[in-house]
Amino acid sequence: MKRFWTYISSLAPKRTVKDKRSKRNFMLFSIRNKIFICFIVPIAFMIIVGMSAYEKAAEGMTEKYKVTSVQTVKMTKEYLDMTNSFIQSEGMKYASSDDVGNYSRGKYAHSSKAKHVELSKSIYNDIMATQMTNPFIQDIHIITPQGIDMLSTRSVGMDGIYDEYIEEMQEDGGKYKSWVGVHNTLDACLNQNDENYILSYQLQHYSGNAMVVVDVKAEPIREILNEVDLGEGSIVGMVTADGKEILCEKKGENEPGKIEKGENVFSQQGFYQTAYNEAENIENALVVDWSDEEYMFVYSKSEDSGICVCALVPMDTVVGQAKDIRTVTIQMVVIACIIAGIVGIFIASGIQRNMKRISRKLVDVANGDLTGTVTVRGKDELRTLADSATHMIHNTSKLVGKVNHATAQLDESAKKVTSVSDVISDYSVNIINAINEINTGMEKQSENAEICMDRMEILSSDMQEVRDVTRKVGSFVEETEKMIEEGVENVRILKERATQTASITATVGSSIEQLQQESDTINGFVKTIASISAQTNLLSLNASIEAARAGMAGRGFAVVADEISKLADESAIAAANIKKKVEIIGEHTLESVNNAVQAEKMVELQSESVSQVIKVFEEISEKMKLLFDGLIEIKESAEKVDNEKTNTLVAVHNISEVIGVTAENSEIVHGVATDLMHNVEKLTQTADALNDNMQTLKSEIDLFKTE
Repeated sequence: MKRFWTYISSLAPKRTVKDKRSKRNFMLFSIRNKIFICFIVPIAFMIIVGMSAYEKAAEGMTEKYKVTSVQTVKMTKEYLDMTNSFIQSEGMKYASSDDVGNYSRGKYAHSSKAKHVELSKSIYNDIMATQMTNPFIQDIHIITPQGIDMLSTRSVGMDGIYDEYIEEMQEDGGKYKSWVGVHNTLDACLNQNDENYILSYQLQHYSGNAMVVVDVKAEPIREILNEVDLGEGSIVGMVTADGKEILCEKKGENEPGKIEKGENVFSQQGFYQTAYNEAENIENALVVDWSDEEYMFVYSKSEDSGICVCALVPMDTVVGQAKDIRTVTIQMVVIACIIAGIVGIFIASGIQRNMKRISRKLVDVANGDLTGTVTVRGKDELRTLADSATHMIHNTSKLVGKVNHATAQLDESAKKVTSVSDVISDYSVNIINAINEINTGMEKQSENAEICMDRMEILSSDMQEVRDVTRKVGSFVEETEKMIEEGVENVRILKERATQTASITATVGSSIEQLQQESDTINGFVKTIASISAQTNLLSLNASIEAARAGMAGRGFAVVADEISKLADESAIAAANIKKKVEIIGEHTLESVNNAVQAEKMVELQSESVSQVIKVFEEISEKMKLLFDGLIEIKESAEKVDNEKTNTLVAVHNISEVIGVTAENSEIVHGVATDLMHNVEKLTQTADALNDNMQTLKSEIDLFKTE
């Protein structure tokens, strides 16, 4: 109660010499100023976040725009390279044409005028067709030597200027560029200027007597560049290796452009020349100054034709959305400041008025007045605070009354505490004696638990050995079963091969029998040959007799008869030899038949033996399966015993832990009982001091006004 009274008294205002300084500090750290700070801090952070968002957005948009614009320009360049490759293929077609070579050399100019004219018409019609079918080709020119008319889709009947053209186009070393922007000699001959084309592809004919030149139209390229949209105010162009440009400007309706017709924008700029001559980057995006403004310069070079597709994009276009974010952020911050100021003033004024009402009432409470209520205006948290203060005052008033009533009862309770402390002292002595007996029993139980743990550890090691042996035997059984399965499979394969051998042996036997039949047939042929040989000898003899009768006229016939006789003798000898060979083959064939029969019998016996081996392997496999099942049962039984052992160990371990915990708790109870004895003594002293404080409390409570 003294602490409560001290707290209530501290709420009363104290007048000191530092009142003016306290008042200034109060005004400086007033709720109104704090509310203003609470509103201003988020607004300041909003400004910081807005500016950071603008910077990040501008940076991200610039980088993203850089990547997309480079990709767009690169794709445009690749599309132009693809069209240029078509133009190259057309030029190479004519540069490798035999007709163009024959025409440029004047192969038929003197020998056959008609054929020369026909060849020129054929080439002319061909280049005209190519020009009509390819929208990017302006003209095709075949430049011939002097004395041979040039062929051109633009004009006909002009004498060749091959030497003059080569002299103009050749550079140091005798080489010339494949892609050029201007060919003045040809333009002068055709009476045209270089505005009719934007680019030309030139290639010398393989014969070395003609030059093929293909002019590229500017309008299709301009249409392609018009399709490249990099934002309002951007300038997109294609620049040739020698500085010719095609430009397209994106501008709004009724807005003047920044470039004039025929003006070169890129080729004369230092940033373009630096980028074009840079060997490492063939495409990139840079921030440059042009026309007193900041632009993003995007370019992509072609390594084949030397053209460069490039663009200038105003940075305002690139970061336009980010600037919109900055503008919106500034507007929202200004509006937020105005609203925060109005709301802050309104809230701070209401809070100050209500706080003054609450403060005045609490000063009265600090002076001991516990009557009345705290009233404020509004329905916010201050109303809840006022209600809580009123409730506190009423409860404090009730509390003071109850305390006044309880002091008398507390005096009687202090006397009872003294008598009860004596009883508690006796009980504490009995508790200490009982705890000593419990500790003695716990020590004996702990020794028995340790013996049980040792025996269970021995049993655990034995069971582990049984389980290891069972696992090894199981693995041996599994390996044996696999080996049996492999043996059965090999025996089955052997049986199948024995069956195939028997079939082959039977086939060999039938083949040998057919061979014997063919031998008999050959013997028939030999007999026929011998008969024919005898008849031939007879005919030869008759021919010799008739030749002798004919005299000189039959001498030639006699020679033929002698040769026929010799042939007959040789046929007889050959027939005799064939007969002997056939007899030898017959003997070997008979032996082969006998061997085949014996082999077939042996194969049948082998097949029966294989079948018996398969049966033996199957029986062994069944026995091994029974053995494996038995091992599994042994293993499961061992695991069950191991699990039971584990549970027993856990139980014994738990008993040991319980014994330890019980012993610790008994020590704690012993200490508590000892402390209880000391506290009983202190309780007696406290009861004496309580009587003294009761008198002081009564005098303090009399200061409060509750009615």
